[in-house]
Amino acid sequence: MPTTTSLPPRGALLRDLEIPVLPELGRTWYARGGRYWVRRAALAFMWAVTLLLIVLIDVGIFGTIRQSSQIGFVALLVIDAAVAVAVLAYTTVRTARHWNTPALPGQAGAALHPRRRPGAVVSSLAQIGYLLAVLSAAAVFLLCPALVLALFLMSLLPETLPERQARLWVAGRLRERGHGTPAG
Repeated sequence: MPTTTSLPPRGALLRDLEIPVLPELGRTWYARGGRYWVRRAALAFMWAVTLLLIVLIDVGIFGTIRQSSQIGFVALLVIDAAVAVAVLAYTTVRTARHWNTPALPGQAGAALHPRRRPGAVVSSLAQIGYLLAVLSAAAVFLLCPALVLALFLMSLLPETLPERQARLWVAGRLRERGHGTPAG
């Protein structure tokens, strides 16, 4: 499979082939015009500001912990670094593994998260467990900004993973219908 896929201009597409809508990018990813680059820049800026705010909060938390317990500070710093390395390694491997996989947003996890039956009652215990899980995840992300760092770094890629997968998906649909897509 080619490393990049050029697609025909939007006007030359088959009428029944709809360009998929990607989160945060809409349909602008297809033509990669001015609106696309404004959205990409805004997304990168948003992740940079979020990362900066979390780091500033962490500096305050870590400074307070350092004043009260040197061992606690070192332990938290080691854990923070280990989680950061693990998250960045996972993100890198996952991106490399799925780089040439044609897919649309939401397809990959659809089998993992079946939709609830209409009217299904969720117990209070399950709701409390879900709330605790969300709060725990928020605390971990606040203390270790590795996920936000990974999202920021991914926003700096020349082509995001969902965009790449959607581009390959559209190219596959065009090939199925007998329209070749030149590699660029």
